[in-house]
Amino acid sequence: MPFGKKPVAGGARAVGGESARAAEHTENEGARTPERAGASTATPAPASTKSRARQVLTVSFILANVLFLALLAAIAIPGKVHPKTSAPFYVAAAIIEALFLWRYFAGGRKRSTCHIVIVVFLLLIVWETVSTDLKLTHPVLIPNPENVFAVFPARWEELLKNVTSSMILLAEGFITSLIAGNIIGLFVGWMPKVREAVYPIAHVLAPVPAIVFAPYLVMLLPSFKAAAVAVIFLGIFWPTLLNTILRVESLDKHILDSARMMGLSTPTMIFRVLLPYLYPTVATGLKTQLPTAMLMLVMAEMYGATSGLGYFVINYTNYANYTNVVAGIIMVGIVVTILDFLVGLLVRKTVKWS
Repeated sequence: MPFGKKPVAGGARAVGGESARAAEHTENEGARTPERAGASTATPAPASTKSRARQVLTVSFILANVLFLALLAAIAIPGKVHPKTSAPFYVAAAIIEALFLWRYFAGGRKRSTCHIVIVVFLLLIVWETVSTDLKLTHPVLIPNPENVFAVFPARWEELLKNVTSSMILLAEGFITSLIAGNIIGLFVGWMPKVREAVYPIAHVLAPVPAIVFAPYLVMLLPSFKAAAVAVIFLGIFWPTLLNTILRVESLDKHILDSARMMGLSTPTMIFRVLLPYLYPTVATGLKTQLPTAMLMLVMAEMYGATSGLGYFVINYTNYANYTNVVAGIIMVGIVVTILDFLVGLLVRKTVKWS
């Protein structure tokens, strides 16, 4: 047995030596690993740069910018019609391109942004080509875009005055109807007996277009301002009242039972429980209610107003000045777009999960 143990000891020492050398080799390899790791992590950088470039330089993005250049070329090419100035049209195209780039790189909906601006540039190119370059349209009924966009710097004071007048009327009628419709709807929806009496009336009046009351209200009320505010109020109040009643009625029964068990009074229940609970729905509903109110306002201003965007459009329509009419229509679209952006900003700031 002693004779057999010596080789084992020697073998153990041999194995131990091999293990020590292996450990030393591993440490040396580990010491060199950061360099290799650094080399390996540095190589994918170009690939990540290429992937980011692919995400930015999409087909839609490239097409949108190509159409922008095509629009500039269409404006620059002399056509059969020679407008006095093309500078406002160039400025308008540059503003659209700048807003597109800002929205594309700052916003999240890159594909939809590209699609929208592609459609806009296509319409402007077709309009410019057909009306100015080829002169295929009626020069009065379909004016060329250079003359239309020249209205904005030429009549900016008149446009600003009319926009201010419309916004004052819109604020008075829309805010009043929105507050009244939601508050009254909360009370009506919370009290079953009152709901049984008011709901059928709201259900009948909500679908009726408020603009049908405009001629009568213009004759009935002492001023056009009061008539316009009344038209907006009627157009927003009844649908808001009806929707609020339905929202309260469909509220989670567990919330209502918990509130009743706590013995909350009706005002406390409405302003501390129901209103905060329904606010996200109310806020998101503004994106459809505000354009509707703007539509009713513009149509009401066509009946007898002396200022406002609707008055601007109908006044120049009566004089067959369709260049100013088209400029007024574009101005209405710009105002609605700005209001929609502000409402979206309000919803994002106040409704955190939107």
